[in-house]
Parts: sequence; structure tokens; C-alpha cells
Amino acid sequence: MRTSSLNRWIKQFLTAGLAGLIRPEHNHRYTLQTKRSAVKAYLSGTLSGQAILNRYQIRSLSQLHQWIVRYNSGQLSVAYATRKRARKVGRKVTFEEKWQITQWTIDHEYNYQAAAKKFNVSYQRVYSWVRKYQRTHDWESLQDNRGRHKGKTPTNEVE
Repeated sequence: MRTSSLNRWIKQFLTAGLAGLIRPEHNHRYTLQTKRSAVKAYLSGTLSGQAILNRYQIRSLSQLHQWIVRYNSGQLSVAYATRKRARKVGRKVTFEEKWQITQWTIDHEYNYQAAAKKFNVSYQRVYSWVRKYQRTHDWESLQDNRGRHKGKTPTNEVE
């Protein structure tokens, strides 16, 4: 075990007690005022980094350093960065459009990215349509059959 880890655990224990040693389920959120105060205290040099961590209940010095970088670039805010991207809902695409996009992609040396941009659909959708067509060499494989019951036609229904 590294002594730096042990020292960090001791500091977390002294700052927050046993709760400081428990890995939190969610990231702690700080107010803009807390961030600004901590950064200004650090930049003024009146307190050491560890003293600032203790005073403002900040878990790590790297967090404070990130705030300093954002503060100096004028981007310090309460907006919380997220690693999750919002899922973009794809637009409805007809069978004819799928055929056209697939044919265009094949004609343009399988440039999926250019096709996605040109036709305003995702790369993954273009790729999957081309793969479906290549597997079967049948344009009908691009048909969307969701919601239709296989083998059940209006004439098969029991009266």
C-alpha cells in the first residue's frame, strides 16, 4: 500500500469521520459560492491546500485544481459535467429512404460516416442497413416488420 493513499484516508477520516472513508454513491455537489471561496482562498495563498480541503469539505486536491483551471478560464459554474450523452432520438425513416441510403453508401465505397451526415441518420443505422442487405442481397430485409404478427393474416382469424 502506498503511503500517499494511507495519508489521504487519514485526512478524510479527520475531516469527516468514518463517513469520509466510505466511498460515496454519488459525487458530492458544491455550490458556486463554495467553489469560488475555495479558489479565492487558494489563489490568495492565505491557506494551504489541505486547510482549504478541510474548511470547505472538499474531498481531494485534484477537485480544487479543476475549479482553479475553470475559474482562471472564466468557466467556473455549478453546471455538473456528465459523462452520459443524451440519447438522440432518431427520425422516422421509410423503406424507400433506407433503400436509397444503403445504395448511396455502397456506391460511395461504404462511407458510412458521409452517408449518416448526408441523410441525417446515425452511423449505426446506416451500418446495420448495409449489413442486412449484404447478408441477404434482398432489399426486403430492410423492411420494418415490428408490430406485425408472423403467420397471422386476416383470413386465419377464428370467428
